[in-house]
Amino acid sequence: MPFLAKYMTSMLDYFDYEEVLEISNDECIKLVDSGRNFILALQPHGVISFCSLCLWVNAPPELRGMQTAVASALLKTPILKNVMGIYGLTDASSRNVRNTLRNGKGIKGCLIIYVGGLAELFKTSQEEERLYLKKRKGFIKIAMREGVDVIPVYLFGNTSVLSVLKTGILESMSRKMQLSVTYFWGKFFLPIPRDEKLLVVRGKPLGLPHIKDPTDADIDKWHAKYVDEVTRLFNQNKEKLPAYKHKKLYID
Repeated sequence: MPFLAKYMTSMLDYFDYEEVLEISNDECIKLVDSGRNFILALQPHGVISFCSLCLWVNAPPELRGMQTAVASALLKTPILKNVMGIYGLTDASSRNVRNTLRNGKGIKGCLIIYVGGLAELFKTSQEEERLYLKKRKGFIKIAMREGVDVIPVYLFGNTSVLSVLKTGILESMSRKMQLSVTYFWGKFFLPIPRDEKLLVVRGKPLGLPHIKDPTDADIDKWHAKYVDEVTRLFNQNKEKLPAYKHKKLYID
């Protein structure tokens, strides 16, 4: 429901929201218009991705129709599926992702993917930044097979506006259920996000080649390039946020 964006603009002021776009919205639209689909690869996940919500609110109407791949369990959860459904959710199964990238028309043929998923949620911390990435190579393989590019997006603030209760049991339950099973808090130890600055940095497309049957070496090569780009985006922009100036990035 893209029309709801105009009623949510106060969120941008609350978080003092900012964007750094190495590929502009107009350039993204031109890619789509020319028939070139892409994956927006977002990290880190955080408890609730307020960065993504702000990005959606601030985006031009042509880009708000892009779907977000999520665990199938979320699509079956009452209330939550209806509330989050306004942002265009779709099943994150490999089969559905390939089908969307292959057969989707216009912006519907592109996808937003949270690379680290629920595993990354439990790495949320105000002291350090950790991405669950070393074992997440499937999105690179799918992109190469389907002939679409990957655009890295770093979400500064996703891991600082809310804190999460982290225990092995809760993390194990969450992974098994494919839903977040934990307690989180922000202001006044309540589930209210802290009004800290949020910054979304969108990098340039990686330039992935179209390889119908990529080898492990192909996948490793382009996954390494993605890791390098994510690291660059972090290091070049962390000084823009007080909460990030002294943070180090760890790739798990």
